[in-house]
Amino acid sequence: MRSFSVASPAPPGISAAGNRSEKRSQACRTAHPASFVRRREIGYSDRMRWLHPLRLLALCLAAAALLAADAGPPLPPAAGPGAQTAPVVQTGQAIPVERLAVHTADGRAVPFAELLGPDGRAVCFAFLHHACPMAQQYGPVLAQVAAGCAAEGVRFVGVICELDEPGQAEAYSREFGITFPVYLDTDFTLADALAATVTPEVVLIDRERMIRYAGRIDDRYKVRGVMTPGDPKGELQAAIHDLVAGREVREPRTKAVGCPLHRPERPAPLQAADAKRHAATFHGDVRPFLHDHCQRCHSPGQAGPFSLLSYDDAVDWMETGLEEIDARRMPPAQIDSDLDYQGPKAPTAAEIAMLREWVASGKPEGDAAAAPKLEPLPDYSAFEEDLGPPDIILEQSEPTQLGAHGNDMYRNLAFGLNRDTDLHLRAIQFLPGNRKIVHHALIGYLPRTTVEEAIREHGGREGFGHPDDRAGGFQDPHGIGFRVPPIRADGQPRASFVSGYVPGVRATVAPADAAVVIPAGCDITAQIHYVRTGKLETDSSRVGIWLNKERPRKVMNIIYVSGDFAVVPPGVTDFRILGSYTLPQDADFVGVVPHTHQLARWVELRATLPGEKQSLLLLRVPQWDYNWQSPYNLKQPRRFPAGTRFEVEGSYDNSAANPRNPFQPPRNVWHDETVDDEMLLPMFTFTSDKPLDGKGDSFKKFYAAIGRSRFLQRLVNHRFKYVADAEGNVVLSPDSDPDDHRD
Repeated sequence: MRSFSVASPAPPGISAAGNRSEKRSQACRTAHPASFVRRREIGYSDRMRWLHPLRLLALCLAAAALLAADAGPPLPPAAGPGAQTAPVVQTGQAIPVERLAVHTADGRAVPFAELLGPDGRAVCFAFLHHACPMAQQYGPVLAQVAAGCAAEGVRFVGVICELDEPGQAEAYSREFGITFPVYLDTDFTLADALAATVTPEVVLIDRERMIRYAGRIDDRYKVRGVMTPGDPKGELQAAIHDLVAGREVREPRTKAVGCPLHRPERPAPLQAADAKRHAATFHGDVRPFLHDHCQRCHSPGQAGPFSLLSYDDAVDWMETGLEEIDARRMPPAQIDSDLDYQGPKAPTAAEIAMLREWVASGKPEGDAAAAPKLEPLPDYSAFEEDLGPPDIILEQSEPTQLGAHGNDMYRNLAFGLNRDTDLHLRAIQFLPGNRKIVHHALIGYLPRTTVEEAIREHGGREGFGHPDDRAGGFQDPHGIGFRVPPIRADGQPRASFVSGYVPGVRATVAPADAAVVIPAGCDITAQIHYVRTGKLETDSSRVGIWLNKERPRKVMNIIYVSGDFAVVPPGVTDFRILGSYTLPQDADFVGVVPHTHQLARWVELRATLPGEKQSLLLLRVPQWDYNWQSPYNLKQPRRFPAGTRFEVEGSYDNSAANPRNPFQPPRNVWHDETVDDEMLLPMFTFTSDKPLDGKGDSFKKFYAAIGRSRFLQRLVNHRFKYVADAEGNVVLSPDSDPDDHRD
């Protein structure tokens, strides 16, 4: 139920200071490569010759919904089992020395004086947990900060409060590059003294035992489940910089985000007679819920960073899981609809009430012998068995190697196909080799000549974020951007999206009367989003193809429905963008990939039949998350007659209160293609007897709107006295001379 996809932050450097003490503190920084700086997609340039039908899908399907618990004053008192308590200490307060001790694995107490050492200036306690994904991600980051600050007398001490078995602290340190000492605080004496509530959380204490800083390591995550756009601000390093410079810490407290530190005490298993008094038990109710909603990702070897198979797993994670369910972040990609889509459903109100009752009643285990029988989980390490062996299996040309930390990596890999004739596919499946790091993948096809040109121009180390990164393929400056070849006479495009992978998804199967067509001379391409785990990882993924032996009766169509706007003005919290498309002939609606960027709050798609006033809700994403976009395919295609009007609408928040806003303070955000621009571009899949868009007009309409937006942006930003008003219109500036529009 909790799923972390953390873009591992590289520790930011601290700028040179003016006085002598500040200059000395420059040793207290991490000398990390410039390649760790976050790459952003660049805007269109006349020098670039690429258009982007697949780039428009970039980051669709992404599974990155961070599931975290917050800490930091002031916290309101929490209720219920396992609730967090409000901090009882503040920065600037001296901590009694006897409460600052930690223990070795064999039980020896290590006092504060020993941790500080004779020449130490301060001790930075870092609360960690061996199974917390964020503590794993931040392990090597903390190690780099600690190494950079050692010469200035700042000692780092890892603190682990919870262990499932001996040796876990040592194993965690080895696996995730922790070079400073890690001790135990299993009675929570230190955690209570410092009011630590999550992992990772850091507390900086000077030699007088005064708390100088407490909170997060950097601001990559300031709000639960929301990654802060841009490069992270190193708040811990800034606090150390101030301390070493001999001045007050300018920002002494921040809110830490991570895994809950205080776990509820595990209740003893109930006897069968006692269990009857509880309406909900783990074996009778909770385990079936986890099986249906969570375990396809949260099981050994899958994408979830921890398991949710056992009773102990559920006891540990349920409170946090309920918080994420309430926020509709977990299970991911929840929707509302009048139609029946494939895949897991959102939890019902009755299911959520059952989970709350189970927690409130002390989490009874129940009787395992009386539990309902559950179907085995699919084998996500294999191609889908029900389809039989694939007719074609494509391998990576070389393994991908991913460094321990840095920003996520996007890489476009080519899987050689290049057949002499068109291939008609009944199914296609992307099979990750390492599901821990493959966050999602977009599968398409391109002419072999286009692939070769892209590798020549954008292969090599372009786009890598760590010195250890290695990968074939290419990184295009636009994300996934390709020249658009001419449309064929039969209406079949030569560059198209055909499938996607997110955790828990297997093969994409075409409707029985249609097929995915891979044109002759094309290779399969995959834009893969890799996430870092805090250690060196490798991946060798494969693509399986099942062929349709008979030419299908219908053709597959992708229709882009672009929102009509030029700019989202700053300050608005509910800016509406609309778009529409009318079917030119009868067609079967197969599915849709909603797509927009970081300012969107919700997205809604509707269909209105000819002569009808009441529309049908195709799909609504009530809690839009740019980091978790997914394709939605119906269980059975739905026929719509010619003249049906498909309408799309999105709400956008360009205010300072939006934590996903890439600009602070907010500014005009234009209709364009990079991640910091905006768009509304759901992609509908239909089958029909004849091509619906044989000339590619739906994509041309989108790109014409982009061109108009770029022209208006130049009017506002450069030569002419125009402004974007609060309604998103570009108008003549009220203070300009109407007879002289030039500067």
